[in-house]
Amino acid sequence: MYTNNSMMRYVKISEVEMRKTRNVYDEVLSGTAPTLLFSVGHIIGKEIINEVKGEKDFFKKISEILKERGWVKDIVFGKKKVNVIRPAEGVKCDRLRGIITAVYEKYYNQEVYCVKAKGKGNIFSVEVLGG
Repeated sequence: MYTNNSMMRYVKISEVEMRKTRNVYDEVLSGTAPTLLFSVGHIIGKEIINEVKGEKDFFKKISEILKERGWVKDIVFGKKKVNVIRPAEGVKCDRLRGIITAVYEKYYNQEVYCVKAKGKGNIFSVEVLGG
């Protein structure tokens, strides 16, 4: 178990290995467990947020990290709307929605509800709960 003071250890796997692993997860989970995939994305989002502490432009840095890690090819954050211009190949909506939720919960410092806007391409809307 790593603490906040220790270095993060990363494990490298090939793109082919990742794609095949992702396909297995998607085949098994996508139709039956969107909540699980959302939760996985939420955990990833919280870890990404830990990397941007003290950054002046929060959304810009989050965007850079998501692009660097291959989650999206481009993403634009607004006050309550996110436009994923080009999601990376194989990235499923529920994981990305979990990441976006974690980002906005940190930004607004309270719970939010994030939903993919129907018929709007890759646009997600964010609703602040309780306020």
